[in-house]
Amino acid sequence: MRKLLVLAMLALLAGAASAQPCMGMFFSDTEFTDETTNINPTPAPFNGYIVVQGLTMIDSVYGYEVGIDVDTSVVFILSAAGPNGWTNFGDNVNHLAGFGTPVPATDGAVVLCTLNMLYSGVSEIEIAYGPATPPSIPGFNGPVIVDGADEDVLLQCGLTNGGSFDGGDNVVATLHGVGITATEDHSLSSVKSLFQ
Repeated sequence: MRKLLVLAMLALLAGAASAQPCMGMFFSDTEFTDETTNINPTPAPFNGYIVVQGLTMIDSVYGYEVGIDVDTSVVFILSAAGPNGWTNFGDNVNHLAGFGTPVPATDGAVVLCTLNMLYSGVSEIEIAYGPATPPSIPGFNGPVIVDGADEDVLLQCGLTNGGSFDGGDNVVATLHGVGITATEDHSLSSVKSLFQ
């Protein structure tokens, strides 16, 4: 049985709530900024990248879980691929993925997956994250990563936008939108909600 190591709780006790890893989607595999959370795609395939940031307490990632909420009647995920022997036991919008060998973090971030996508519309579309089905941490409504040094250690992830999963602000990227602006919320109540 997997044990849940609540590293983010240690960060809370130390007063450093920002130490929690955060997951987002970017339309660059090297630049993870607010500006790269939106793309105005032409009617041609483009790539979106599932990225975890803020890996200050671990050095690598062995696997991850995330549910992707996007209107699949107009946004088509043509393929999904990842590094280091990536295997997804879910589907293109329900990732239950692991790596043959852990993926090391570079500057506290790991590109977990590349989604090749197609959208031929011009109206704004939002992409949101939630839990995978079934979740490894019952009751937690967000993404999870697995520590590369110990596959029994699961870490709850926040969102790169600083939002919460229960508040409905779990949008991590847009198509033909304005992108997502990260918000810093370090209050005790916002961090406490991560552990309920």
